[in-house]
Order: sequence, then structure tokens, then C-alpha cells
Amino acid sequence: MRFLLLNTGGTISSVSSSKGKRPELTSSDLLRRTQPVNSKYTIEALDILQRDSTDIGPKEWRQLAYEIVEADRHEDYDAYIILHGTDTMAYTAAALSFLLRDFPKTVFMTGAQRSADEPDFDGSDNIGDAIVAALEMSTDFAGVFLVFAGKIIHGCHAVKTDTRDFEAFSSIGAPPVAEVKEDKLVSLCKTWYEKLTERRRISHRLYDLDQEHFLIDPLDPHVLVIQMTPGLDPRMLPQLARGNWPLRALILESFGSGGIPVSPRDYYPYLKELINDGVLVILGTQVLSKDEDLTRYEVGQRTEGLGLIAQGGLSTEAAVAKAMWILPQARDRAMLAALYQEDFAFEHPVLSEGY
Repeated sequence: MRFLLLNTGGTISSVSSSKGKRPELTSSDLLRRTQPVNSKYTIEALDILQRDSTDIGPKEWRQLAYEIVEADRHEDYDAYIILHGTDTMAYTAAALSFLLRDFPKTVFMTGAQRSADEPDFDGSDNIGDAIVAALEMSTDFAGVFLVFAGKIIHGCHAVKTDTRDFEAFSSIGAPPVAEVKEDKLVSLCKTWYEKLTERRRISHRLYDLDQEHFLIDPLDPHVLVIQMTPGLDPRMLPQLARGNWPLRALILESFGSGGIPVSPRDYYPYLKELINDGVLVILGTQVLSKDEDLTRYEVGQRTEGLGLIAQGGLSTEAAVAKAMWILPQARDRAMLAALYQEDFAFEHPVLSEGY
């Protein structure tokens, strides 16, 4: 098997400097530090970026997708592994899940919690686990996955939940796809197996490697997330659509099951004004599980007929990436709402049916 390793920087390629840790190591440097898993593969390296992941956004997401599609067109690798900083890795994984939804191969993202010059550097182990995942999954699966500390998480369900622990990521709204232990794939989720192998069969049948116009969809970055806090004045909401930055979508993460306050100041008329200005308003919850239920309480039921839509159990990262992806595709707000509610990349909650 042949794999391509794409490096974008981040902690995994960082070393200490007088101004703090900064990405300097190349993908080849990191491969030399990684013990080969076995002799069943070859891996080539390509340095795309050398950045802290806080500086990676929609432009770079499209660049990564383009580099993968171009590499596949010319070299036809079996799988792709991306090295990325952990701070925005989940956003990139979600975005690539939409941009590469019809791509018939596997893309694995990994990184590190410790820099390469620290004694407990975890990057080599994570690269090794990503290679194991590529060896075990690239024949039958398609999709974007995050591989970290032995967990394999679907790209639309990964969330960073710890800044220091080696187990930095959790799978929200779905079970992990599988785990890597002792260079073997274990605990493969039956539900994910069925979904991902079917996606591989369909996309592989439709994908034309010689096609010169496999386009990378545009993304609209005019998406804002506001986490509601007690006392937040809703009068500022309509102003968001009338400034120099043209807001197109607002993800409003409320309390608990997703209700909006009615006292001492009612959010309802201000949200209605924002919606009338053409902004897609997505109402969710700031609770990590993202299991909002707008019908549970009166403060949630009042939103019916307002014109907003529920976040639908999506992680913040997946909701942001999806909103950016659907905005250029829709003619009006009704079409936006319809596109948001459709499941394109297994971003909706996935129930486990065992292993």
C-alpha cells in the first residue's frame, strides 16, 4: 500500500524557541522519528503548511482538499494522513468531511499534545496509529477520521476536550469508529462499519480518477457562534447583520435543552428581526453532548414558527463547517434550512449497535 503524509504544522512539528514553541520540523523529520508498523506499506511526505492550527481556516481547508484530490489524480495513493495542530483539528476534520464527501478513500488526521523536543512526545505513536488505521481501513472504508491516543473518531464527531491530557479528543454524538491497540484495529463499531463500507462502495463506483473537474466546493466564512450567557442583551443580535462583516449564519448555543430567555428581556422579536434580514439562525445547546430538545420546555417551544432551526445534535465544529459549506449552495433561507437538515457526511448523531 502507498500512503501520502501531508504536514500542516502544529505541536507535532514544533520545537521550543525563545518565543515559545513553533512549527519547524518537516514531515520527513517526523517520519524518521516514527517506528515502522510493518513492511506492508510505503509512505511519501509532503509539506503543505507550517502553521499553528489557530491560523488554519476555510481557505486552508479547501487547499488541503485540493492537494488530496490532485495527489490522488496523479499518484492514486491508497490513503492520506494529515498532520495538524490539535486546537482546530476538529474543525478541519469536519470541513474535510463535507468537502471530500464523494471522495472514495480514507483521510486520517493526527497530531500531538507534546512538542517533538519533549521527552513524552506523543506524535510518533499517533502517526503509527494513523498508519495502522490506514492499513486496516483503506480497502473497505471511505471518509475523514481523526486518530488520536488510540481512538479513531469520525471527522464530524471529533471535539477537543482536553488541552493537556494525551486523550485530547472525544467523540460527540456518535461512538468512536474503532481503536488501535498494539498495532491492530480493535473495537470496530458495527454501525460505523455498515455506513462507511456502503459509502465506499457508492463513492468508488461514481468516482472518476481521470476526471479533470472534481471541484472543491466554495466555503462562506461569514458564520458566527455565540454562546449565550445569563444577562446577554438580545438587542445586539439584529446589529450583527448590519455591520461591515456580512453575517450569513448565526449558531446560537443556549442553555440546557436549548430554550431562549423570555425575561427580563425577550429574545423572540430580536431573533425574528435577524431572521427577516436573511440570516440563517441555528439554535443549539452549549452542553457538550449537544442533545438539544426544543420541545421539552416552554422556553424552547416558543421558538416554533420563528424561522430558526435546531442544531440537530451536531457538534459546534460540524455545525460551523456545514453552515459554511451550504451557504454558497442555497438561493434563499428556506433552501438553507432544508440543506442544513439533510445528512451529507454522517454528521447527524449516530446510534451504536455494538461492536
